[in-house]
Amino acid sequence: MLELEREFRTALLAAGAGVFGKLLQQRIDQIDANFQAKPKQVHMGRRPFTVATVFGEVPIKRDYYYDGEQGHCPADAALGLESHFTPALARLICRAAAEQPYGAASRDLLEYGAIQVDERQIQRVVLRIGPDTEPWLEAQQGNPKASPVIYISCDGTGAPMRKEALVGRKGKQPDGQAKTREVKLGAIFTQHTRDEKGRPIRDYRSTSYVGSFDKAEDFALILRQDAQRRGVALAQQAVFLSDGAAWTEEIQRQNFSEAVSILDFYHAAERVHTLARVTTPDDAAAKKQAGRWIKDLLKDKVSSVIDQARQLTPRNSEQRQTAQEQVQFLTAHQERMLYGTYRKKGWFIGSGVIEAGCKTVVGKRLKQSGMFWSEIGATCVLNFRTLLLSQRFDAFWRDRQNQSSARNDVLALPA
Repeated sequence: MLELEREFRTALLAAGAGVFGKLLQQRIDQIDANFQAKPKQVHMGRRPFTVATVFGEVPIKRDYYYDGEQGHCPADAALGLESHFTPALARLICRAAAEQPYGAASRDLLEYGAIQVDERQIQRVVLRIGPDTEPWLEAQQGNPKASPVIYISCDGTGAPMRKEALVGRKGKQPDGQAKTREVKLGAIFTQHTRDEKGRPIRDYRSTSYVGSFDKAEDFALILRQDAQRRGVALAQQAVFLSDGAAWTEEIQRQNFSEAVSILDFYHAAERVHTLARVTTPDDAAAKKQAGRWIKDLLKDKVSSVIDQARQLTPRNSEQRQTAQEQVQFLTAHQERMLYGTYRKKGWFIGSGVIEAGCKTVVGKRLKQSGMFWSEIGATCVLNFRTLLLSQRFDAFWRDRQNQSSARNDVLALPA
């Protein structure tokens, strides 16, 4: 039965390719008949071509024009062909590549849709179209709506890179070299409601992501643009969540100064646990001490935790240094640790969304075993992945189709 179904599907697709090819040729003939050439464009005749579709390859013929510098096929533009792929197939290829490695994407396209595209072809399509996602996103105005609370968060995670992408970069390897490049990821989401216990509820499918290998100051502009797109200026309250890294705090100061800045509670709790271990010799007592201090954090008593820790700072040089590092961190961030106040207002106090994003958006696709990326290759995949997980993927393809069709206009549309 298994083979029967597969053979029947193959036969249906073959028949579908024949029918679709005839319909496609009819549409091409209509496009060519209605096309108005620009002044310098000279009709050079009909050119045969083979188009890869979701049904398989189909042969077509379409008009070709030349203006002395470059050629133009009106049908290719109107149909939105991506090289020799239809836009429907190119979209499937990019979606599959955003979800899994090229080889697995090739196998799954064949298994699920009987679509034969090898992994090299998939890579070429991604590298060809991927760079166009950045100017597209930058041009988007969005349709922002006022929300009670909007959250902005960012973090970084390493992606394994090829040697040529790591030249001149310092790393954590014994020889001082790097094996990874930092991907900076931003996440923005909104909140309208709380549960019956007053805990915040993230709005369903409200999270959008942006990612980049750029320097922090350049990435900050990308994140700020997305926040503007999402309506940060209209929100009743903006909240910036981070783990306390210097570059994330600088982004908040320079770009989101009106937002309430909150240090991720779980990072603060880790610091407190470390502090308790080095200031309290007994393990059981250290756990109790950490528990008391964490309760103090939730009551806006971080200053009390700092004072107690200073009094308990050990004389042992190594433990003393560790304790002082934790105290310095808590002191530097105490204005961002009013967790009792934040909870009463019904806000999130943890950066779990961006932490999970680093794993699902970046790690799941870019950090699999044996992967080593070029910067352009990783960026293209990351671009498609952020579009897909931000519910922007379909809008990109719709606009791309419209832009391709506009190439047939006699007069260019005003900018």
